[in-house]
Amino acid sequence: MSEKYKKMAGYLNLDSTEQHSIKDFTESKEENTAQKNLEVIITDPELARFINLEIHNSNAEDGTCFNDAFITLKSTHDLRRKRAGFITGRPKCQVVEMKNILDTNILDVFLAGGVNAIEKYAEPVCQSFLVLLNFLKDMKNHESAIGKILDAIPKNATKETRITAGLAHHLFSQLVPNKMYEVDKYAKQLPKTCACGCNEDICRGDTSLGSRRTWHGQVDVMVNHTIAVVIQNIKTNVDDDDSGDDEEDTDANEPARKQRKLETDKSCDMCVEIKGNRRYESVLLDVKVLNQILAEAITNGFAQVNKNNNTLSHFLIPTFGVTSDHVTVCLYDPENDCLLHIDDELELWLDKGTRRNLDPETIVIIWLFLNFTVLTKKNLATTKLHKSGFQESLKENLMYYRETKAKEKIAPQTIEARPWKKITKEFVHP
Repeated sequence: MSEKYKKMAGYLNLDSTEQHSIKDFTESKEENTAQKNLEVIITDPELARFINLEIHNSNAEDGTCFNDAFITLKSTHDLRRKRAGFITGRPKCQVVEMKNILDTNILDVFLAGGVNAIEKYAEPVCQSFLVLLNFLKDMKNHESAIGKILDAIPKNATKETRITAGLAHHLFSQLVPNKMYEVDKYAKQLPKTCACGCNEDICRGDTSLGSRRTWHGQVDVMVNHTIAVVIQNIKTNVDDDDSGDDEEDTDANEPARKQRKLETDKSCDMCVEIKGNRRYESVLLDVKVLNQILAEAITNGFAQVNKNNNTLSHFLIPTFGVTSDHVTVCLYDPENDCLLHIDDELELWLDKGTRRNLDPETIVIIWLFLNFTVLTKKNLATTKLHKSGFQESLKENLMYYRETKAKEKIAPQTIEARPWKKITKEFVHP
């Protein structure tokens, strides 16, 4: 394959670390790091779990853009009714632990025998583990590159576009075997080369999804032509002066994971009213942003199964929400209408203040879902999970989602200022 074709197809240039075989990582530091973090992810139910979402209402049949998507979750609706006194008892939501989503058969083999035990598997499995080990080996270079992009003053690109390109180039694409990605070619002032100084070309392309009769638009990044990534700019940090904060802070000194557990034990409200901590305002769990992520996850799920029914049928297809500091994951199975969303943001950095060290647990979780066809369970939604109710609510309009495709240009619609202008008027005679 020529270098020109590789760039057109979205391939990154391979660095020296890509020449390693999986055997080269036997008893290596990278193998140990991967095993240690995988074990925590599988065994710690508090680290990352998913809420089985049910939709009460949406504007999915209106043909709106992703950033205008409107979704009311059943849990939110029930909580409002409880507060209004219409129902008694605490609203409930179903929780799915990470270990029940992952293919623990493969992961247990790796935990027990390392890379030597993985060699017996087919190439897709070996290649998936190899990209993780390669990334861990070269992680200092990638986190340095991302850090430079986040700290640099924008020149030829807006801050958000620069972050989008950098995360696509140095993070998400590095955790899939073919390193294929596309950044929305219509993004404002998208740089031609990576802003970290590596001078690698940024792979741009058509990332459009949906149709005029479905939610639609361009996703920020498409990884391997399959997985959508929604990048959101970080909001301004809350001032250190807490004088304007009237909320009680009884749990403020607890470790983040313990505090998350305390909030979960107190109430199920966290799946519908997630409170950012006192030092920053949550971006990815803001209602408008969350609606956009859910809409893209659902629409992309349909588009991918419509295109790759033989390989993606009955998988929970992931979509990522990302800022410069946090990551969320949304999963949707369009054949079984099952929608899951991670219950809390994942920290991208171990030390968010300096952004010097990427959090290896978060990196491994990203890797697991980027390689979902190898590392997650199929037909999970056919077991005890609740349907989202999305498809039932659409009725005859569901056909448009079952026909939706990717990479189709969607003509913008102009809305008449007076919608009654071209409507036949019937006069009422009292």
